[in-house]
Amino acid sequence: MISVVIPAYNAALTLDECLQAVGNSDYDKYEVIVVDDASTDDSADVASRYACRVVRLEENVGAAAAKNLGAKEARGDIILFTDADILLRPDALRLVAENLEDPIVTGVIGLLGKKLKYDNFCSQFKNLWMHYTYARLAESRDAERGVGLFYTSIAAIRRAAFLRMGGFDVNYRGASITEDIEFGQRLLTAGHKVRLDGRLTVEHLKYYSLADLLRTDRRRAFGLTKTWLRKMLEPTERAADQKYYASVPWFFILGVPLAWLLPVFIVLLLWTKQSVWGLLVLLHCAGILLLNVPFLNALRQARGWLFLLQSGLFLPVDLWVSGLGVLWAIVDYLSGKRY
Repeated sequence: MISVVIPAYNAALTLDECLQAVGNSDYDKYEVIVVDDASTDDSADVASRYACRVVRLEENVGAAAAKNLGAKEARGDIILFTDADILLRPDALRLVAENLEDPIVTGVIGLLGKKLKYDNFCSQFKNLWMHYTYARLAESRDAERGVGLFYTSIAAIRRAAFLRMGGFDVNYRGASITEDIEFGQRLLTAGHKVRLDGRLTVEHLKYYSLADLLRTDRRRAFGLTKTWLRKMLEPTERAADQKYYASVPWFFILGVPLAWLLPVFIVLLLWTKQSVWGLLVLLHCAGILLLNVPFLNALRQARGWLFLLQSGLFLPVDLWVSGLGVLWAIVDYLSGKRY
């Protein structure tokens, strides 16, 4: 039996479609638990119209704690975490059960599909970025060997193992950004095998404006950096030999310092009028684009040449903002804030 756990905070606009999709499953041994995280909209009323249990919280506790509470309420052998803005395919639960028939597999994750209802550039860029980063892992050796990720847009785990691991770290407050990544790293460190199944794709009902996209990427870089700093620098973490694992490609990471140097060279070019700074601007732009050719080519194949051009212009900005998140995390950590 699979327990589908869905944390919901002010999710009335998408929860209806989400629960309809779960109800279309071709696998019939499941239950649905919606954890209403003190929503101020009609999320609980929407959930009550479906065959699911609704756990209503009086105080907003954040996605990590809400998912933990849902797991404690679960009666299934397997817990499948998904979000209130995710559409599962009819075969999703069956594929989860199929993967977990293997006794050496503790958990299984999927990825966002290419399909997205929103046509604007920022929504398409973010969705394809998330698809690409996980799809490339699905095609690597790690897919079968096991990944250190637990991407809760679509992630399932044996309930007993989840409870033994202590669930998600409730120090992560607010919306789901980093707690699932940190949990995946703990699973990897403890020797649990999490399989990435490239067949297990979902649709994300998420619209991104430019501000939303940049804010999300800054926050994700912040969270990933904070997690890395804790695992690498704190004695208790080192003693436990914590492993760090993230889906961000190496070429994207290398592009961050290049993007941070670009404004410096542009200012120097405008100030001195010397062509050497203009040459360095061009070289750094070329370097960023060349480093990210695999990703940019995937965007071209998915959405065409115009989208590729837009992405090439936007990518240095996105990298610069991600770098801002990294610097913010370092300063925050040095000031004594661990989360």
